[in-house]
Amino acid sequence: MNGNSKNPVVNGSGDVQGRRRALIKEKIRTFPAMPAFVAQVITMLNDPAADAVTIAGRIKFDPGMTANILRLANSAEFGARRSVRSLQEAIVRLGLKQLFQLVVASGMGRRLSKPMPGYELAPDELLRHSLWAALAAEELCLALSIHAPDMLFTSGLLHDLGKLILDEFVDASKVEIFKVAGEQKLSFEMAEAAVVGMNHADAGAAVLDQWHFPAELVAAARWHHCPEAAGEYESIASIVHVAEFLSYAEGIGTGIDGLGYHLSQEAIDNLGVRKKDLEWVASHTLDKMRDLEKLLKD
Repeated sequence: MNGNSKNPVVNGSGDVQGRRRALIKEKIRTFPAMPAFVAQVITMLNDPAADAVTIAGRIKFDPGMTANILRLANSAEFGARRSVRSLQEAIVRLGLKQLFQLVVASGMGRRLSKPMPGYELAPDELLRHSLWAALAAEELCLALSIHAPDMLFTSGLLHDLGKLILDEFVDASKVEIFKVAGEQKLSFEMAEAAVVGMNHADAGAAVLDQWHFPAELVAAARWHHCPEAAGEYESIASIVHVAEFLSYAEGIGTGIDGLGYHLSQEAIDNLGVRKKDLEWVASHTLDKMRDLEKLLKD
């Protein structure tokens, strides 16, 4: 139950919860994979033998992706004195890590843009929340002078993927979820699991595991509400946890559960976060957010 010692119970709803859980598992099983093109590029980027020439040879068949890569490589963020015109050169300038982030963000952007009435999120709200968390996670590492895990940006971007799975179930059960949360003094995600049969963190982790994504990315999704339970992946889960809190603090993607978000003091203490760090991260993330949103929407 996502690392919480309480065992919430919904009286008389075992059969209903069981049916819901079965439906959720089936939805996870049939959840569409990454677009074929995106999946192929990600596989290539994870192949140590792949080089810029090989990767460019695949990406060039997607005009939108090619344009975004060239635009990013020539952006002020990279401070280049001369512009690059070839896709291969742009890939070399960006580096494989940055390219991986852009490919995943582009591949998931449309899905994360959907309205989600269950979580009371308007169109684009989950995408903005996810992008903010991804950028803030990287900025937090800079502020704290700690090494950013390779999968950090992608972990931030996909931490709430499970909301795409559970939205319809939450939409049908809001009254019950809040009733259980109030009566048993539970967090939203605990009450969500008690009523629906699974919370969005576990649902998202199940999808990422099904896609064979790296273990640290799966763990960050599963434990982003309870990072102290993430074991060897506590650091990345803690960073994503604090980054998500900052997104909610800025009013981005608050939805049905953001106002009740519980910031883990243990995560704050373990990372050594100070108030001035949070202020610095929020300011710098805002600037980068504008540039990335424009890039993905053009």
